[in-house]
Amino acid sequence: MTLITIGSIAGSPGATRLAIGLAAAWPEPDRRRVVLEADPDGGRLGAELGVGVEPGLMAMALASRSPQLSADDAFEQGAAPVADWFVVPAPPSAEQAYSVLAHAASTLARVLGSDRGGAVWIVDAGRLSTRSPALPFATAADHVLLVTAGSFPALQLVPHRVDALRAAVGPVSVVVVEPTAWPVAEIADFVGSDVAAVLPVAKGRSADVAAMGGSGWRGWWRHVDALASYLAAAAPAVEVGS
Repeated sequence: MTLITIGSIAGSPGATRLAIGLAAAWPEPDRRRVVLEADPDGGRLGAELGVGVEPGLMAMALASRSPQLSADDAFEQGAAPVADWFVVPAPPSAEQAYSVLAHAASTLARVLGSDRGGAVWIVDAGRLSTRSPALPFATAADHVLLVTAGSFPALQLVPHRVDALRAAVGPVSVVVVEPTAWPVAEIADFVGSDVAAVLPVAKGRSADVAAMGGSGWRGWWRHVDALASYLAAAAPAVEVGS
């Protein structure tokens, strides 16, 4: 099991798009890849990807009431296929999404984080802070990525959030979305964290998964592919036969 939690601070810098891209680009195609939408402001992937919201996070949360719930059980209850990977969509209502996460995120994060099988779970946590009901997914994660725009008004919000999340969940890496006026080393020094990637702006919709290798996505895809390979190489070893 590999668990990656992706969050943002403000605006729409591309965290959801990155989650989709990592699932599509993961360099181990034989491993099950699942994007779990855990945005307390409400989900949109069900509509964007044409899978609806059932099965989804709501069904998975209901299944979490069972003390015997396994990661495989959670997958069977909530995941819908998209190309060669899967998505667990959140309900579009912010009130429902927040309530589901407040009641079930701790249990689901424990279930996913404790399973050492071969799946790759990529959690889109929306705006991630220490007060978010999605925080348990960051606590259990092998990697926490905080996505930010590269402008100074956006970057100045990052250091305090990195410090708070680091104290709560452990190491946090930053992904910067261009344009930005500063080199990677300078950004890393300013935000107080490693910069895992600098991504160009992608010219397309998140739902256009099949077009990610096309001309409008080529530069973005190349960087996401490199990030996926880096995360896969740094992930815990997978059990033989899983």
